Amino acid sequence: MNTKPSLMKHVAILLACILASGLALGQATGIYAELIANHDETGIAELEGMKTYQLFVEMTNPDDEVSAFFGDSATPLSIESTEVFYQNPLGSNFGWSINPSVLAFFPEVNYDSWFTIGVVNDDTPTLAGSIGLDAGLASFNSGGDFIVDDAIGGSVFTLFGDANAAAGEDLRILIAQLTTAGELTGSVNVQMFVDGLQSQSMQVLALPIIFEQGCGDPEACNYDPTADPEAFEECTYPEECEDCEGQCLDANANEVCDCEEFPGCTNPAADNYDSEAFADDGSCIIPGCTYINAANFNPDATYDNDSCVFAGCTNAVALNYDPTAILEDGSCLILGCMDPLGLDYDPTANVSGTCIYSQVCMSDLDGDGYVDIFDLLLMFEAYGYGCE
Repeated sequence: MNTKPSLMKHVAILLACILASGLALGQATGIYAELIANHDETGIAELEGMKTYQLFVEMTNPDDEVSAFFGDSATPLSIESTEVFYQNPLGSNFGWSINPSVLAFFPEVNYDSWFTIGVVNDDTPTLAGSIGLDAGLASFNSGGDFIVDDAIGGSVFTLFGDANAAAGEDLRILIAQLTTAGELTGSVNVQMFVDGLQSQSMQVLALPIIFEQGCGDPEACNYDPTADPEAFEECTYPEECEDCEGQCLDANANEVCDCEEFPGCTNPAADNYDSEAFADDGSCIIPGCTYINAANFNPDATYDNDSCVFAGCTNAVALNYDPTAILEDGSCLILGCMDPLGLDYDPTANVSGTCIYSQVCMSDLDGDGYVDIFDLLLMFEAYGYGCE
């Protein structure tokens, strides 16, 4: 069945509606550009330095429909960039002709530049079409501007009743996707059906492209990860010492707002303790023992106050007696007879010394059980020393 005459009939009816409707302000409030991809972050080499935007017609009622956007010599349609528009050879002039099966294999096709009325690929049935755009598309396909300004005019349109053309709950209809490294400008004329009623057809002319920049600052309260990272004009920030919900900041969870806290030394043991300080600023001057080997070593002390207490052997007769020790640590080494059978047995001795076992053998000076020449030599060695 030949559908061309039927299509042309619908187009003629649509154009007649456009001409009959007159020029009026309606429920189309603007053409808004939303940044959907910054290609410095997508990792697609051929798109580096570019950004992808989608253009939406903003409406005021969910039932409002876009029936066409158009241009002619009296009211040109223009979508321009200071740099070329990205055109992928696997893409299309229109969103409804994009084949979604190629997107997984060629992700760059996701960012092709095209026009539409509410449709992003050929999976979605549509009543949309176009007429009179040959010159504008020829320029656009080569990366140039899209301009429709001839006497006959042209449009991207859809037929009445196309569900894709309704504003819906978000009050907007997608009309284009554009990828470029330049700055977008343009003017768009919109034909619409107010409240989705064919009897209430009207035109809104020369709507400029407005950027929904959002906030690209991650530190802002209204940060939008999809926004231009260089967009800061719409950013909002919390008041000093408050978070984005207006609650005071309390970093140390002491139920006192950080801005109301006075810095100072909060350690009561410090010389410069400040009872009014809420936040410790590391200025505390703390006395104490700074010798690590001392029994009362204080790791928090900032200066030594001669309070160190050293542990060691406090027994003056011990081999390792420490005259500086104040605390006995049980380390004393006491030389003496450790044999209970010895006449000079010393129960406190822990280092074995010579024992005396009988009065008969008191002359056995070397303790070998015999009084012999070696004992005599020992006696001569000790001869002349005084005895206590």
